[in-house]
Amino acid sequence: MSRSRNVFNVFLAFQFLLIPFQQALPAQENESPIQVTEHVVFDGNTGWENNGVTYRLACGALVTEAPNGDLLCTWLSGTDSEPATDNCVLMARSTDKGKTWSEPSVLIPSGEMAAAVTSLYTTSDGRVILFGAHWPSEKEYTDWHYFRMESKDSGQTWSDPESIVVHNNHACFGGPLRLNNGEFLFWISFFEKRAKPLVGPVMALAHAKTEEEALAIPALEGGDSGGKFSTHLHGCSVLIGSDENAEDLTEFGSIDNRPLGLLEPTCVQLKDGRIVMLMRAEFGGYLWRAESFDNGRTWTEAWQTDIPNPTSLANLIRLEDGRIALLHNAVGGMIGARSPRDPLSIWISEDELESWAIQADVLHGGYLAYPNPIILDGKLVFTYDHNRRQVRFVEVEVVD
Repeated sequence: MSRSRNVFNVFLAFQFLLIPFQQALPAQENESPIQVTEHVVFDGNTGWENNGVTYRLACGALVTEAPNGDLLCTWLSGTDSEPATDNCVLMARSTDKGKTWSEPSVLIPSGEMAAAVTSLYTTSDGRVILFGAHWPSEKEYTDWHYFRMESKDSGQTWSDPESIVVHNNHACFGGPLRLNNGEFLFWISFFEKRAKPLVGPVMALAHAKTEEEALAIPALEGGDSGGKFSTHLHGCSVLIGSDENAEDLTEFGSIDNRPLGLLEPTCVQLKDGRIVMLMRAEFGGYLWRAESFDNGRTWTEAWQTDIPNPTSLANLIRLEDGRIALLHNAVGGMIGARSPRDPLSIWISEDELESWAIQADVLHGGYLAYPNPIILDGKLVFTYDHNRRQVRFVEVEVVD
């Protein structure tokens, strides 16, 4: 493989315009303090044909502003579903701040193992860094073989993948978060195979407070199994690098005090120096929370918050005005069951996560998942996947 490869090649010559549309809101929500405008990045309903393959899948979209001002968006794709052997990573580019997007190209192809990108960001010295992974689809996201790539020309070409090992290849991670001390923190979901799997039904396991209690729950004929969450303990930790290059990462912490699992964390640092981590709790009904008082080296045990969650990823981000926004599906509240990922909501805290001054449901209708926010020209924008068939880019206007 050559040291660099042109991931956009001929496709940059064929930028196509997609008509942006204002999200239609019910009349009673037109006075919401948060207004959004959506633009389609990729439409898998129509499908994208490339080398005899029709790509329809769209999930796990990430976005970053490249050094030249373009936006780069990556997402997990394939013919239909995930995890599957044909899963790969597609990428598109916007030269007008997200209003229109290029035709996609294959950034990381599928092969013997499928592929995904879980971290994408731009450095202060003009590089774009991504962390991606290959994984055997039959292992249901419990094995991840990570690599690091970077681009010095705003995503036109990329370095060859350099392998790294994270949590013995049994973890995935996202981020980063720049800490007050200049370090960079990436949040981790890890998956450790249990010596003895849990056999009880999901409803009972979701209420278990300790591993011993969960192991003691007997199987129930006709009861729903916890699947990989019964065979593998899911927990959270962090990787910390001394600078934005993230070439040497050290793992810290192990938050695993919920038997049925905690995963897909997101972090923000408060003004008093604490780092708050919010986590998806499988079949948990609510987000869970843990804190670090020493720049991520050690963590409290996690506890259940009062933030409803349908078992889906949430994302925290500090806004330019100092407030903190939480993007999530603000539904659920039923322990032992999952709920629809609809609506997609934005909550804003003005007091360092003590309360939520704004709680607005901004997007409705469908399977709305995996919001990935950044600050662009001082404003909040994010990508998300709609019905696992479209990647959408959203501009947010907060009306004070």
